[in-house]
Amino acid sequence: MTFRRLCCGLTLCALIPVCSHSVGVRNLRISDLVNASDIIAIADVTDVKATGVAQPIPFRDQLLRGEAYYASLAVLRTIKGEIPDRVTVRYALPVSFAGYKGLRQGTRMVFLRRDHDNYSLADPYYPDLPAIAQPSSATTDHASAVLREMLAVVASPTTSFEEKSEILRVDYALPHTNDVIAAFREALSSAAEPDFRQRLQGELIYFGDIHELPIVAQLLLSNPATGNQKGWLLYAIGNHVNDRRAVSALEPLLRSSDESIREAAVEALWHIADPASVPILAKSLTDADEQVRFYAVRACSDIANETDWGGPGESEFHKHQQKYLSHWQQWAKSTRQ
Repeated sequence: MTFRRLCCGLTLCALIPVCSHSVGVRNLRISDLVNASDIIAIADVTDVKATGVAQPIPFRDQLLRGEAYYASLAVLRTIKGEIPDRVTVRYALPVSFAGYKGLRQGTRMVFLRRDHDNYSLADPYYPDLPAIAQPSSATTDHASAVLREMLAVVASPTTSFEEKSEILRVDYALPHTNDVIAAFREALSSAAEPDFRQRLQGELIYFGDIHELPIVAQLLLSNPATGNQKGWLLYAIGNHVNDRRAVSALEPLLRSSDESIREAAVEALWHIADPASVPILAKSLTDADEQVRFYAVRACSDIANETDWGGPGESEFHKHQQKYLSHWQQWAKSTRQ
């Protein structure tokens, strides 16, 4: 099984809990959540309680048995809409898993719909997110304000690991901007636990900041990368490094005895497609691992931009790999002459 397939399998498994009605939780889009909300507020959420049986909840083509809840909110400040200082939010959740979530106690950014004096959840998949009591920098754009609140949680030295992790679980919804990178750097500066530090280092690589890459490479080569984070770090390197300045940090990874590390490094070299990496790729063309050889062929193809030898798919390469390897080994040799 290749590294990429392994990561995909693990991701899919994580999205399919037991008794899940065969659905995964849909991805968060900040703009959609903002547009669905009449009210977005930072509030202290207290007294979350189940109140009994609710009406059946429509879900896809089913009616699911429901449980009714209410939660008390003490509003600290608002991002969108107007709301009294204290309100009660009422909602229902399926008894069986459908991906829906209720409000959590603590300081939260809540997303609500309003019908006169009645408040309900704007999106049962994403009813709230962690927040801090202190306001972030002001902005008149609601989506930008939500993003800043999320980044403030990541960067704050006082928020908990669990609160930061809630934001990290929806990292795909964050834009690739300097503000996001700055928040992760700030979080890394105060993170002491190795597993969480490595998660943040992977996030920085994921968002295009390669400053942590030499440190991460050393972690992978000396084996202190935690079991929880090794796959994440390799995924970030293999799929999100495309800066030619990363080549020198990637080269030592190609000498690892761990094929998954070599695969991630040469996949990154494919995405970088820097002519200066051809001597490195030439060695990878003779690697013992087929997936490493495949990525090396794809990298050479992209660098050379030869239309007659466009990068093969995995199946084509597997069937005729000697043809491709011989061609690109000869090409790599000719570039050094």
